[in-house]
Amino acid sequence: MTSKSFIASVLSIAIILTGATAPRANAMDEDAIAAFLFGVTALAVIGAAVADNKKSKPAPVVSKPVTKPKPKKSHKPKKKHKAWLPSHCAKRFETRKGRVIQGYSQRCLFRAQYPAYRLPEQCYFKRKGQNGRIAGYRSQCLSNNGYKVVWR
Repeated sequence: MTSKSFIASVLSIAIILTGATAPRANAMDEDAIAAFLFGVTALAVIGAAVADNKKSKPAPVVSKPVTKPKPKKSHKPKKKHKAWLPSHCAKRFETRKGRVIQGYSQRCLFRAQYPAYRLPEQCYFKRKGQNGRIAGYRSQCLSNNGYKVVWR
């Protein structure tokens, strides 16, 4: 039960009991005044305890996950021979704007059962060509990433 709902339930019970048991409007005698002051004091003590409880809660601790230190990169990355690309898939693509892109056709690589999904994503291109959409991998980018590029 949250503190707001607790206070609300105590106050609603107090209001209901006060209205149900209230006698006609008479001047209060000493016993009635004492009972009223006792009720107000009890509500004030409960409210102060709830407010003090809210203040004393510690802030949640947020810890950073432990990570391993990254190894230092050398200045000159070593290019490794990764794979020979099928030479029959090498093409010159011409875009609608007349720009020529040398690359490997995605469709041809798929038909040659070459695992094109392993090629670098940054080498992938997709453009509008003379005869529709063209998609493939730039040969210069593949060469920079260690793949052996062969032209017919």
